[in-house]
Amino acid sequence: MIALSNISYQIGQHQILHDIEVTLPEAQVIALIGPNGAGKSTLFSLMSRLQPLQSGSVRFGDFDITHCDTKTLAKTVAMLSQENHVQGRLRVHELLMFGRYPYHQGKPTSADIQKVHEMIERFELEPLAHRFLSSLSGGQRQRVLIAMIVCQDTPYVLLDEPLNNLDMYHTGKLMRRLRELSQNQKKTVVIVLHDINQAAQFADTVVAMKEGRIMAMGAPVDVITQATIKTLYNVEVTVLQHAGRPVIVDSVS
Repeated sequence: MIALSNISYQIGQHQILHDIEVTLPEAQVIALIGPNGAGKSTLFSLMSRLQPLQSGSVRFGDFDITHCDTKTLAKTVAMLSQENHVQGRLRVHELLMFGRYPYHQGKPTSADIQKVHEMIERFELEPLAHRFLSSLSGGQRQRVLIAMIVCQDTPYVLLDEPLNNLDMYHTGKLMRRLRELSQNQKKTVVIVLHDINQAAQFADTVVAMKEGRIMAMGAPVDVITQATIKTLYNVEVTVLQHAGRPVIVDSVS
């Protein structure tokens, strides 16, 4: 499980997060949704130790991130933020091998090589495997970065807006791969999403945030409602049902 306890965060006089207290279940896809400025990415950065905690604690299973050494954390949590500055002269297969660094420490084994080949196949990267990152489109680069994170093979995966630059085909493929990670490999996947319908279709649990607070948490059918969307985004929508999951469409005035 991921246990977030008593987390507040401020920049100057501006309070970003207000006493976040929540336990996220294991082996699920968990979507964080909410309007711009809700605090989703700030909470993500604290969970992934990109920024230091000002108060409270974050635990991944038995590990408290404040006291966990970097090597152990790298084998526990893999994360992809929105800001990624990766060396452009790396080839795709070299970047994926970099995701295995917590295990091989610069001396890749046959198991590491096999894992890289597996990720290249799973994310349909065969045509890109020997290309330099600098030669890729934004969507191709995003797919490679996500494959590198999955290649790290940790029990917890954190992704901040992973659907950026992806077309409809690759969006669907990615979300299905993440579902497979949680269902078949029992990994816990936390995703910051702006696409509410993707959260509704693929998440097991949805956490709705606004103004630095958690407004609702539960199954998509319970959280993604007309009333909740109105509260979060101040927009009127129609919520339909398909295969037991909500689908949002714009209300016709």
